[in-house]
Amino acid sequence: PMPAPVPTPAPVSAAPSALDLSEAAEAAEMADMRREQLEMLQELRSMRGLMEQRFDAMAYVDQMQRSPAQAALTQRLLDCGFSPALIRKLCSGLPQDTADALAWAVGVLQRNLRGAEAEVALEDEGGVYALIGSTGVGKTTTTAKLAAACATRHGPGQLGLITLDAYRVGAHEQLRAYGRILGVPVHTAHDRASLEDLLALLGGKKMVIIDTAGMAQRDERTRELLDMLVHPSIRRLLVVNAAAQGETIDDVMQAWRASACRGVILSKLDEAVKLAPALDALIRHRLRVVGVANGQRVPEDWHRLSAHALVQRALRAGGAAAYRLQADDVNLVFSGVGRAGPAPAVAS
Repeated sequence: PMPAPVPTPAPVSAAPSALDLSEAAEAAEMADMRREQLEMLQELRSMRGLMEQRFDAMAYVDQMQRSPAQAALTQRLLDCGFSPALIRKLCSGLPQDTADALAWAVGVLQRNLRGAEAEVALEDEGGVYALIGSTGVGKTTTTAKLAAACATRHGPGQLGLITLDAYRVGAHEQLRAYGRILGVPVHTAHDRASLEDLLALLGGKKMVIIDTAGMAQRDERTRELLDMLVHPSIRRLLVVNAAAQGETIDDVMQAWRASACRGVILSKLDEAVKLAPALDALIRHRLRVVGVANGQRVPEDWHRLSAHALVQRALRAGGAAAYRLQADDVNLVFSGVGRAGPAPAVAS
């Protein structure tokens, strides 16, 4: 007899069971709840921030209403272009019985601005100086002014000129034109080895000035240039455009390692509507002003101004009416300054 056929097992259904559907629905519901909780938490944090900002504004407005002298000083310094961080630190030390708040602030700013009027001039001190800075700040013209001052004082034979600018077309010709006028040859260094050879060759000179390439502060080649200038005899001078925005000047000082420089040269003073942003950055970074340039003439437009002269120049700036702040604008500016970061160190 034939064997009985083996029954085929029924195929397993691919449809999810009721238990699986329940778990999936529960997981989706939990995910929605977590998303709603995160959104609620973000809203609460935003509300907390707005409330803190409002309380800060109310507290500062109340403080300024109780001290009209401080309010007037704050608005005056803001109109000049000083940063809210520096103004808040400055006004917090204003004595209650001060008869002239502006005169007191001027004295504090002058004491905190490090000038070089009491020091020996660079051309008399001598040494090897490399002028560094961003594109278009006037390094080559400033090099010519400093070179002319040295040649006038000690003779062209005591001056050496080196250029490292191998990127900008015409840079060598511009410096060589100044060199021909002064009767000083201009040497070109393409790398660190050739720079060291030239420094050894010009070692007997009273002053050697190195003109460098102009680069944006965020250019990758900036670090390469700074590394090339690491030499025991080289002292760096950072040339800063006095007409630039305050945030830009801060960025330039950090990128070019201003704290490691011998000092700062302020250029384009004649183009600056407001000098306060540059002085503000110098005070907060504790940098020294070794010279200022206020035009294209060589060497007439090279000066060593005192801290008093620079602060007075900064306070004279008026600016366009569209940029002047009203009392309500001052309250708005200072509404969130308290959480902006650590206040600058200003000695009263």
